[in-house]
Amino acid sequence: MNETAKTSLSCLTPVKILHIIISIAIMAGFKFIPAAEPLTPLGVEVLGVFLGMLYGWLVAGDPFWPSILGLIGLGLTEYSTVPKVFTAGFGNSTVLLLFFFFIFTNIMNAAGITDYIARWMVTRKFVQGKPYRLTLMIFLAMCVLVVMVSAAAAVMVIFPIIKQISKAYGLGPGDSWPSVTLVGTVLVGCTAYMLLPFKSVPAVVLSSYAELSGTEIPLAPYIAIVIAMTAVTIVLCLLYMKFIVKPDVSKIETPTMEMEELGTLSAYQKLIFGFFLAVILCLLLPSFVPKSFFLSKLLGDIGSTGILALAIAVYLMLQLKEGIKGNDLFTRGINWSIIFIVASALTIASAFTAEETGISSWLVQLITPFTQGKPAIVFTFIICVLACVISNFANNIASSAMLTPIIYTVGLACGANTMALVICMMFGVNIGLATPPASAPAAIIHGDKDWIPGNDAVKYGIIFSIINLICIFIVAFPLGNLLF
Repeated sequence: MNETAKTSLSCLTPVKILHIIISIAIMAGFKFIPAAEPLTPLGVEVLGVFLGMLYGWLVAGDPFWPSILGLIGLGLTEYSTVPKVFTAGFGNSTVLLLFFFFIFTNIMNAAGITDYIARWMVTRKFVQGKPYRLTLMIFLAMCVLVVMVSAAAAVMVIFPIIKQISKAYGLGPGDSWPSVTLVGTVLVGCTAYMLLPFKSVPAVVLSSYAELSGTEIPLAPYIAIVIAMTAVTIVLCLLYMKFIVKPDVSKIETPTMEMEELGTLSAYQKLIFGFFLAVILCLLLPSFVPKSFFLSKLLGDIGSTGILALAIAVYLMLQLKEGIKGNDLFTRGINWSIIFIVASALTIASAFTAEETGISSWLVQLITPFTQGKPAIVFTFIICVLACVISNFANNIASSAMLTPIIYTVGLACGANTMALVICMMFGVNIGLATPPASAPAAIIHGDKDWIPGNDAVKYGIIFSIINLICIFIVAFPLGNLLF
């Protein structure tokens, strides 16, 4: 009885214990490995902390304890102290930005704005009897959703809508149109998700690049590339569906019932939607308006984090009768796993590239012989395929945190356009659909066995990953080299 009670206290299994031991052993054991020039002893220690943390994220599959142990391990080296490392990690402007963005999206979700917009877009008469217009509108609805909320949240909103539409047209689980549309919508959404630079993966990549190079990637050309990538992705997905998959869409072409009409937005919903547009405008204005303009300068001084924090403060000060209240606002919908990974990833990235570690020089020495003399497009191809493969077995934030410093260092040594390289890598690493651990949206796809049956999730996941790679080379690579 006592023995049963003891075992029930923990969910630890021998495999999980082994993963913890291996992760800690890597973090602590690397300091005993002799440093080979140009690596320094400190560099070997930092590498050990980095790899141990990475093992915990990718193999053990836990975002929390590897992040905490990694920050503590980094603080115990000569690089810094534990209090300074935690202050640098959780006080990082990107981490604070993500924190306030999660809170801000709670306001939108509680008002029902995201669900209303998606439903409005896919129930227009314009799409009735036109299956690929309907599919296009679903894709566009997903694009709108992912701008306002996380990719996983957008998937959870759009999937029930796609299923409802399918049922209205007499389609059900196992039919080819809803199956391929569900997966294709995730691909389009994950691409459009990167439009706002303060979302998780773009925030990590852009911040890491700024930390590494001392130069920020300009937002206007970045946004232009994301829009172009999204547009081409939509076109290729529609062409693939229409001419290769050829799902049975006869029931959509001859509808037997009208889609349910929506009511009008309430006064509260209109207020919140206008509030959202105003905040997004304030976030983007400093990138498009000359800094000499008073409002642009003021918003630039406040910064993106300050703008979101101010917006939340204004919402709380208004004390609206409807909507989410204070305590719930700060406790619901905050993805702490992302915050912990970003905090530790950015901190270790900074240490990773510190001159006293010698890691940057070592990477150049290690990888340059394989890339030297090769065209930039070949190097980009290798990096993007690697990013795509890794992202299908690992957390995309951790993968981008790992690849960004390597790409920057080697790309710089090869004379490549490093801004274009990291943007291409970001698109590669953000589209992991072929396996459940690839991302939260991928886990949803693979878990929906009724509507995406058999091996459809794996099949479409691989095919849409290939479509993503095609888009990178016909859109992101040439535009990146042209605009940066």
